[in-house]
Amino acid sequence: MILIINTTPSGYLEIILAEKKDKYRVKKIPGKFNQAEKLLPAIGSLLKSKKIAAEKLRAIGVVTGPGGFTAVRIGVAVGNGLGYGLKLPVIGIKADEFKDNDELALKIFERAKVLSKAKLAMPYYDREPNITIKNK
Repeated sequence: MILIINTTPSGYLEIILAEKKDKYRVKKIPGKFNQAEKLLPAIGSLLKSKKIAAEKLRAIGVVTGPGGFTAVRIGVAVGNGLGYGLKLPVIGIKADEFKDNDELALKIFERAKVLSKAKLAMPYYDREPNITIKNK
């Protein structure tokens, strides 16, 4: 079982629980600019609803960008944190390397076959972050 995190779409995030490369469940969570509040509770809820202990996971997949700066950071940080805590490999994939969830799950499973040690995913930003100072 592989958990895949995708926070790159605008306006929502996706969590995919993949049993096989062609057998998976997608949980799409609406919300813009609040992935931080929704991601971990959604992962816990999905695992609980499917009666899957986190220890049953064999890898974490995470879409590393491009996407919104904060959304990408949150997805990658959560993926890396779960991988570290559960001693699982973390498989990063850029959003332009797949066209749909079928291809995403397939590529994550292919990469999981050759990746047995823990590895961190690195975020990919297609431009400099747009961070501004708040007006007084």
